[in-house]
Amino acid sequence: MGEEKIGVSESEYYVLKTLSDKKIKEFNLDDGERILNIDKSKLASILRLLESKKLLKIVENNKKIFKLSEKGKKALEEGLPEEKLIKFFKENKSVDISFIKNKLGEEANIAIGQAKKLKIIDLNEGKIILKIDYNEAIKKINEIVEALKNMSFDKNLEKEFISRGLISEDYVKEIKVIVKEDAINRVEILTSKLDHELLAKGLWRNLKLREYDIRSEPPTIYPARKHFFVEFIEELKDIMKELGFKEAQGPLVEIELFNFDMLFQPQDHPAREIHDTLWIKDPTNANLNNMKEIVERVSRIHELGWKYKFNPDISSRYVLRSQTTSVSARLLLNKPIPPVRFFTIGKVYRSDVIDASHLPEFHQLDGIMGDYDYNFRDLLGFLKEFGDRLGIEIKFKPGYFPFTEPSVEGYAKINDKWIELFGAGLFRPEVLEMAGIDYKVGAWGMGVERLIMARLGLSDIRLLYETNYDFLRSFKVR
Repeated sequence: MGEEKIGVSESEYYVLKTLSDKKIKEFNLDDGERILNIDKSKLASILRLLESKKLLKIVENNKKIFKLSEKGKKALEEGLPEEKLIKFFKENKSVDISFIKNKLGEEANIAIGQAKKLKIIDLNEGKIILKIDYNEAIKKINEIVEALKNMSFDKNLEKEFISRGLISEDYVKEIKVIVKEDAINRVEILTSKLDHELLAKGLWRNLKLREYDIRSEPPTIYPARKHFFVEFIEELKDIMKELGFKEAQGPLVEIELFNFDMLFQPQDHPAREIHDTLWIKDPTNANLNNMKEIVERVSRIHELGWKYKFNPDISSRYVLRSQTTSVSARLLLNKPIPPVRFFTIGKVYRSDVIDASHLPEFHQLDGIMGDYDYNFRDLLGFLKEFGDRLGIEIKFKPGYFPFTEPSVEGYAKINDKWIELFGAGLFRPEVLEMAGIDYKVGAWGMGVERLIMARLGLSDIRLLYETNYDFLRSFKVR
């Protein structure tokens, strides 16, 4: 009874048959692409299948290669230092060293050193003397140039070129394929389908049908989808719009007037120091000539409330916004007609060190609600409703913020630990007066990264920007 044949696909058979017909027993993968007229990536896949069936062997080696450095390329274009030096001896047997240093500058010492190493020159009493015939010297130099140009050199020149920074070492993976003896005679083509021609001509009799394992699972397909954090932000926007809010936006580069002053934060507050706030280097300040009325009103209220001399120059300083409440400040200046419901989601920037709970660049969800009969209970009711829609249990705790009174902090449980998610409260009368608003307004600011951590039970904020495919695929589409 003969040896049982090994089943192969049509493409696998084509590879083995072509190699057999051309009597090729060994080849490199790069050469295989040309020999077999198959794209290298597809060919590599076929060869791996044939190797798994023990019809050939694949050997991988790291091959050392040399590359011309930028310095080497420049030397070939402009000439090696020793090449430049030797040209000064076409008419003279000796040249002053000072003359060469003046002509070649920084390359003079290299040129002299290399020419001495080649035993072309000698030095004597401040002069460089040509030891051999000029044409012989040129020949020696040209051999060096050609070796560098063609990247063909012995061990000594290799070390020389590397030490001079003319070439650099690199390694490439070389894949050699060794075909097993009589491989073509040990295989038979397996087919997974029968077409009309195979049946009509009786060709099916010479084929073996591929077996199917009905217990095997179909391949997992990963269709394109949005990042889970992007999906979450869109979900937040949908919830806010369902609750009757309109989305607003503001600039990422803000002036301190809106980022701090209009939020009744004193100009000497620690949050404005370099360890928290990121200032713009150029330009440093905005022109506030068209905001004189606002600046004067803000200045008067600050000086009355905080008892210090207000500085308009500080108001004009550019910063990367540290809170999206600056968008709320801009909104209030437009004196929207109540009832008011606005929100914004965007990036903010702070001088924080990256760790499990902090990032220097993160997202905030800010919002305002306002009406003549609006009160603190309305604000807490909204925040509770918002948490319920997200599936997050929220607890409140009294808090303090320069621009709201009364104020609360909102907490949610992340891995059995209560973590602060947001601050909220009613805008102080001073804030409303600076904006020219005569009705009550509630405001809040939430860390979006912390919201999704509470939703998903993540303990490390850095996981939100993880690039591992398996981790990203573990999130179900909602």
